[in-house]
Amino acid sequence: MQERIPFTRRSPWLMTICMVFFLGFGFSVQAKPSVADWTLNTVDGGTINYHETLAKGPVVISFWATWCRPCLKEMPHLNRLAGEYKGQITFLAVNTDNSKSVAKVAPFLSSKGYDNLIVPMDTGAVLTSLLQVGGIVPFLLIVDAQGREVYRHVGYKEGDEEELQQEIEKLLAHQAADIKVETGKPQWAEAVSATDKFKYSFSTETEKEIFENWLDVSYQLGSFRTGIMLNSQAPSEEGNRRNEIVHRFFEFNSGPTDVRVGHFHGLFGRGLVFNSYEDRVVRIDTRLDGIMASTRQGRLSATAFSGTPSVRALDIRGADAEYNVLGNLFLGGSGLTYRSDNGPNATNEVFREWVGSFRVRHHFGFGDFYVEQGFKTGYEFDRTTDEADDGSAFYGNLNLYHGPFSISWENSYYRRFRVVQNADGKTTLNRPPSLAREFTWTLLNRAPHNLNSDDEKGNNLDIMYSDDHGWTLLASGARLLDLEDEVVYELAFASVKKSGLGPFRATAGFGYQDNEGLRQSIVGELIWLVDQTHSWTLQVEHQHVRLGGGFGFDDGAYDVDWFKLEYETAPRWAFAGIFEMNNKYDEQRELEGDDNKGPFPAGQISYTISRGGSINLWGGSRQAGFLCSGGVCKFEPAFEGVELFGLFRY
Repeated sequence: MQERIPFTRRSPWLMTICMVFFLGFGFSVQAKPSVADWTLNTVDGGTINYHETLAKGPVVISFWATWCRPCLKEMPHLNRLAGEYKGQITFLAVNTDNSKSVAKVAPFLSSKGYDNLIVPMDTGAVLTSLLQVGGIVPFLLIVDAQGREVYRHVGYKEGDEEELQQEIEKLLAHQAADIKVETGKPQWAEAVSATDKFKYSFSTETEKEIFENWLDVSYQLGSFRTGIMLNSQAPSEEGNRRNEIVHRFFEFNSGPTDVRVGHFHGLFGRGLVFNSYEDRVVRIDTRLDGIMASTRQGRLSATAFSGTPSVRALDIRGADAEYNVLGNLFLGGSGLTYRSDNGPNATNEVFREWVGSFRVRHHFGFGDFYVEQGFKTGYEFDRTTDEADDGSAFYGNLNLYHGPFSISWENSYYRRFRVVQNADGKTTLNRPPSLAREFTWTLLNRAPHNLNSDDEKGNNLDIMYSDDHGWTLLASGARLLDLEDEVVYELAFASVKKSGLGPFRATAGFGYQDNEGLRQSIVGELIWLVDQTHSWTLQVEHQHVRLGGGFGFDDGAYDVDWFKLEYETAPRWAFAGIFEMNNKYDEQRELEGDDNKGPFPAGQISYTISRGGSINLWGGSRQAGFLCSGGVCKFEPAFEGVELFGLFRY
């Protein structure tokens, strides 16, 4: 591995360019509250600024995603409360879907009629990082008019909205009584925020212990903010034993301009050119170390950066700009370049690559569309052939709405479009949208499709219907091929949901997938609302798998059954029992690399702490995949043993 080039040894012209770039926009220092400011695009094509929103009064901020089952249960209550307290409190339902699923957000909201909520789009995880959400959704907090947190809650259980409404009433009562908070310089406790996330596990198979802790601390003083994240491993899953600072930064915000020095992530457009992100569970962290600056001036927004990946000696420069041409019509462009002393074929020749894209997005009365065209070219300076390392990419999305109906269509074409391969040792620095849908069901996510941005094209179509009688219908289909027209993934899925069945809610669905074998799934969920804060949930999933991809390629078939029974008492406790079994033959286990025959029983006890924390005790065995339990959704690796994990807010 080559020596990494420290930021302090880079060319001095970089800082000069950044300063000239932003001074040219009329950089000015303004008096701001002692809380961080931010601006995000909203789902309807507008923008939302935090300080401007605070000037109107208290704010409720909720983080959610379309693939998160507890989030979808919470949304109608947030929309109802937003209507009841309209003019007194602003409700921001911050969407955290990544580039893979963000196209489904607007059709979902339109079909559901959640028109009381303002929905900022945090596709690049800017706000989730700022507020230390830590990758857990749903996640909710209430902020008073001075910008200080008065309530924070992790997860959602049926009935959590009762405590939320009580906290809102308490805040409004204080406000009506004119109980003021001293102003001036922020106190230490007000300026510092810290979140601690930990996980301990003991494997009964290997008798191996794992303990990891992530401490995220930031300090805010006026327009300045600084922070670090300390990762303690004693040991980690890889066997490392160390304490290390994995993120550190210094940030200055003045009005519409933000400058950050140190570690940073980012997103241009929908990720065709640049999409740097972190996922602690699957060990992905494509952060860069350098400087990033962003500004919004009238109709123009722009970002520029220079940085180095964590494990590669590359100097990467990037820039993005978007202009509001008229109404909700936006034109944008992105560019990125880097130079390497090793060519793409492990040669010793100097290699430079240029990547760029142009995009247009528009929101109109009955829908929206997004189109982006990308190009890539690279040369080895001592190469004897004139052939360039060229690539191209296209992504398009069209959404249409009419009353309770919504339609979403996506199209993609990717040819040799991996940008900065192995930016963190295994992941590229770009992540174009994948058209394989993310589900709220466990078995349907068991064999996810991995995007091949060098050789893939396809289409995806979703149709949704929701009415005032509690019916929700969804039909989804996708077909992805390589550039030789060989099918690499197919999906057909349909579901129906009915609420308002007295104290019951019911959901049923059927899915067909051709990916790592032919998979046919039947899923269902029944919820019994005992009273306002107590509920039972039964989830049943069955999947029939034929290995080899279908008829003519049959390596045998087997069945998988997955059950979960959960009892929740809001806002504190949740108890879940999970059971999975299959009838695989030994030859099939060997083919799939599965040594555990099962069955897989497990239990979990979750307790939600006031001030936005939670403690979870889990025991048993499981297969790898997404699990929703205890009010939150997250990815879990295959495991057998005992786990204790939690989140604390200081």
